Amino acid sequence: MGIQINIGDHVSSKADYATIPADRLGQVQWARTKARWITRNIPSADVYFRTLPNGRSLTELLADGDIWINFIVGSNLLGETNAVSGKEIGIGARSFRIGRWTVLATLVHELAHVNGVDPATDVKGAERAVLECGMGKRSEQTSGVDDPFTPFNPRING
Repeated sequence: MGIQINIGDHVSSKADYATIPADRLGQVQWARTKARWITRNIPSADVYFRTLPNGRSLTELLADGDIWINFIVGSNLLGETNAVSGKEIGIGARSFRIGRWTVLATLVHELAHVNGVDPATDVKGAERAVLECGMGKRSEQTSGVDDPFTPFNPRING
């Protein structure tokens, strides 16, 4: 089964995490499918995820049926996770407005937090996951200059 999308069959522990709206469900489904494609085609993704504090690969995280993807109500965040190593991911309206690649990048970023990346001690670890999943350029990481044509953003902290 794997990582689950809240389509109304889940009540999150966070009050502002809700069902993915019907008009945004396709973007989340596409992002989940593309994340699985990444695990099969971009080896650096699993390699990087295994280096994170909880040591799980991206493949393992995507296979975990206890992890839920929710919609964040009333927030301008791209996304968040209920806690470091938590199992509840929230995707914000801002990600959906930007587009499906940003939804995917947000999902990957938040899965790094599920895998133990603590933004208080590792401000770039979760966003680096986006880069290691093939959604950015090394030049962005080394220069700190964002390429607006990639979902990776070297200025994102947390």
